Amino acid sequence: MNIPAGLAAAAIFALVSPLHAQARYKVEFTIKDGGLHYSMPIDESRKAVFQAGSRVPDGCGSQFVDTGANIELTAHASDGKVVLVGVIDLSSITGHVNLSSICEPIIGQRKIVFSTAVELGKRTRLQDDLEAVVTKAE
Repeated sequence: MNIPAGLAAAAIFALVSPLHAQARYKVEFTIKDGGLHYSMPIDESRKAVFQAGSRVPDGCGSQFVDTGANIELTAHASDGKVVLVGVIDLSSITGHVNLSSICEPIIGQRKIVFSTAVELGKRTRLQDDLEAVVTKAE
């Protein structure tokens, strides 16, 4: 059997080269406005999605509204730090308004977009009221 030299070299390289193991992290977010705290695991260079929500009464009658947090996040190591790139969407009922004797909830929505390098284990301010701590997951 005649195996092309390039194919044989590639097969040998694949056997002897170590596979790049992706790091796993735990990211903890604290949003001071509202006293919210979220924790999520993430694999390096993979997009992680976290959703925490509730179906709550709208305060006007028999309707319910979905509120909560959606977080999309990627993380990768760079120069001894971890670069976090993400979006946090928050929604909540912030009040009510009466329109022609019909009560309607006011839904407050907030989007936080960030891209920041953080040191492992160190609490880092990403924005005015958003902090994160990244640790290596075991």
